[in-house]
Amino acid sequence: MNPVNFTQANLGMLLWAALIAASFFAAAQVGQAIDPVLLTALRLLFSALLFVPLLWFKGFCVPNLCGLAAHGVLGLLLALYFGSLFEALRYTSAVNTGTLYTLVPLLTLLFEGWLLPGDSRKRRLLPMLTAAAGALLLILKGGAPGQWPSWYAVGVYALGCLAMAAYPPLSQRFKARSLQGRSPAAMTFWNMLFGSLFLFIACLASGGWRSAALLTGHDLAWLLYLALFATLATFWLLHRAIGVIAPSTVISYVYLSTLFLTLFHWSWLGQAPRLGEMFGALLVALGMFGLVRSSRPQPAMAANPP
Repeated sequence: MNPVNFTQANLGMLLWAALIAASFFAAAQVGQAIDPVLLTALRLLFSALLFVPLLWFKGFCVPNLCGLAAHGVLGLLLALYFGSLFEALRYTSAVNTGTLYTLVPLLTLLFEGWLLPGDSRKRRLLPMLTAAAGALLLILKGGAPGQWPSWYAVGVYALGCLAMAAYPPLSQRFKARSLQGRSPAAMTFWNMLFGSLFLFIACLASGGWRSAALLTGHDLAWLLYLALFATLATFWLLHRAIGVIAPSTVISYVYLSTLFLTLFHWSWLGQAPRLGEMFGALLVALGMFGLVRSSRPQPAMAANPP
């Protein structure tokens, strides 16, 4: 049984969205000459290791072969997403990848219909489309008109988006079967451990491991911050919410991250809001409100008397 209720899970995902938004500023502090796949592998590894004392205190145990295979699949999905993101960024801008990422919650809704039972998905489609449209208005403000990403970049990152879209519903499906009873901490630890392993293998194959010589104490300090707050905390909050909130709604909280970044630019950086941005912010807020309402568990119907 999940230890949190519907309200607590949503409050945790609000914190998740804020931490994701803050991570963009922290990531910019790390040396840009270091291979990004290596940096992500280190982030996932540091995050996994930070869970070891907690798991050891609660009685650390290695899952059976079925459990390890499930964690391996989820870790591979993480590695595929991050690997495709960094490959795509070699050929296109962050604005274009951010635009494509707005499709992930919709893809998650499709995977949810395939992997999980239930008939509440139709109620979430309209508010999700509303939030996605608002996020697009907020993201596309930074794109130069007439600049289209390469088809290679779109194809590579689309595969990564499919992997990320499958992650929440597949996690919930595994938690009901081979990973039944697994705590959010254990889920996060094993998934990140396997994800970092796959990314380290990719670094060995590409030669990106050589850039490790460029790491400084300043870089390691920021990596530890990102591992603790932008990776460990966010994935723990995500796994804490999966099973209480519909997976497609969980991943849709990324739209709030976009909104939080925009609000930060308005308030802290003193950027004047544009009309399109204000309309986009309103659509995100309305869409997320509708998503949360439509994801509330429905009360069970009372059985008819014989």
